[in-house]
Amino acid sequence: MDTPAERLQFLRKRAGFETASDAARAYGWTKSTYLGHENGDRNPSRESAKRYAKAYKERWEWIIDGEQKSPGGDADTVPILGDVGAGGKVYFSGAPEGGYDRAPRPPGGSATTVAARVRGDSMPGIAEDQWLIYYDSRVASVPDEFLGELCVVWLSDDRVYVKKVYRGRDPGTFDLISSGYEPLRNEDVEWCAKVTWIKPR
Repeated sequence: MDTPAERLQFLRKRAGFETASDAARAYGWTKSTYLGHENGDRNPSRESAKRYAKAYKERWEWIIDGEQKSPGGDADTVPILGDVGAGGKVYFSGAPEGGYDRAPRPPGGSATTVAARVRGDSMPGIAEDQWLIYYDSRVASVPDEFLGELCVVWLSDDRVYVKKVYRGRDPGTFDLISSGYEPLRNEDVEWCAKVTWIKPR
């Protein structure tokens, strides 16, 4: 990755966005500005790089010059982006100085595979404390093939959960189900990523 544009493309894919427009919309960035940066039409300013770094959980210096070691550089591991807490709610965490936590790459893992770590007994019957939940690229809404499957879901109010997804009663809504917790009914799902692997500790 020789240019800021290539590094932004890598980070966007790692975060699970299929297109630059999807990332700009999700993070509230001006679409034309972000597309220009990712397409290489112009390099991002320091302020823009800091904004992208915060969203993508990366060092802004690496986005600009590529000389600082990226936490995402180990081919045998994937980033752990957050923790799964009570009710399957995902809490995305920043990295301590020196890098993000990493997890072994799962079988068949891609460049966009990431993980979340289960905390406590937040996912009874599915995963235990310290187990890892892996997922790949997220897509808009919920494709039919994801129905009934365990997914990471981003709701319109910025809550994120790991739940099984079913059609809701109201058109365009979804029910989110997990054992041991009350179902979330008729939720507006903006993004969804199917869980691809669960690794015991």
